[in-house]
Amino acid sequence: MPDREEILRSLYGAWRLARLDVRGMGEFNLSIEGFWRSFFAAVLVLPGYVILVAQKFADVSPTEIEDAPSVLAVEGSTGLGRIILVHGLSYLISWAAFPLLAAAVTWALDLGRNYVALVVASNWAAVIQIGIFLAAILLGLILPGVLGSILLTMATVAILFYQWFVIRTALQTGGGVAFALVLADLLLNTAINLTAEHML
Repeated sequence: MPDREEILRSLYGAWRLARLDVRGMGEFNLSIEGFWRSFFAAVLVLPGYVILVAQKFADVSPTEIEDAPSVLAVEGSTGLGRIILVHGLSYLISWAAFPLLAAAVTWALDLGRNYVALVVASNWAAVIQIGIFLAAILLGLILPGVLGSILLTMATVAILFYQWFVIRTALQTGGGVAFALVLADLLLNTAINLTAEHML
């Protein structure tokens, strides 16, 4: 587990990258220890993920609940317990998926020397990404319907661009490779989320 100083430095590095400052990479611990410690970012992101899941289920109407009793009780387990189990597994899998995807891509493109930097930067950047998304959702609740939707779309585009910049900077590669990796990660996470929804 990283200490407080390493966490703050890493988040500062992610923030600098969000400002398109490549020198933000210098704030990360790019050692093997730093690689494993960067997964502590999952702990920081978790509250935001819980809020997003809770919001999704808060939008489910009573009629939809009546029509889907398996959400409330499956094989004797409570609906809440099933939701926590499925989304908990989905969350863990999503945090393991990108490093595995990145390992395959960097090996195939002979970019393995930058693999640790890629995963470390991407993990800490996830904290900034969830912050942007939650801020957009909060503002969207205040703004009129169409403006809220536009804001959420803009935030999503900004997050994807940020991810692209982080990948390109960490891998020290071209924009096309970074774009392909962003797209592959997006499709992978979509598949994970759809699988979780199907299980519910």
